[in-house]
Amino acid sequence: MDNEKKPWEMARQAFRIESEAIIAALDRIPEAEFMRAVQALAHAERIAASGCGHSGIACMHFAHLMCCIERSARFISPAEAVHGAMGYVKSGDVMLLASRGGKTKELLPILEICRRKGATVIAVTENLASPLAEGADIVIPM
Repeated sequence: MDNEKKPWEMARQAFRIESEAIIAALDRIPEAEFMRAVQALAHAERIAASGCGHSGIACMHFAHLMCCIERSARFISPAEAVHGAMGYVKSGDVMLLASRGGKTKELLPILEICRRKGATVIAVTENLASPLAEGADIVIPM
């Protein structure tokens, strides 16, 4: 392959892989859980999101997207959550927690705080038998 064409072909392949992954993810999300999440987010006064690593980056983007559609939202760093940042979350709010394995130690205290405060927790995780999924109100498999 011509070295000048290689980056273009690699980019095309990356787009193919990503589009196939999105289609596969759509088939895994239960419609009822998705609609419950939409309703919770639509009726929440405030929305918060938290995750570590790549999940945290996705949560930052999620919070930004919520703001773009005029929903009051913010990302809460897991490191700052237990040091005052959870003061943002009140009863009736929604907290989205994302963790591939659903066992991220930094997120489990956030889950407990949300439970005590009466906030709705949406978990986005691959592990449906995890502490995060089991403690959440709504679970989106991803």
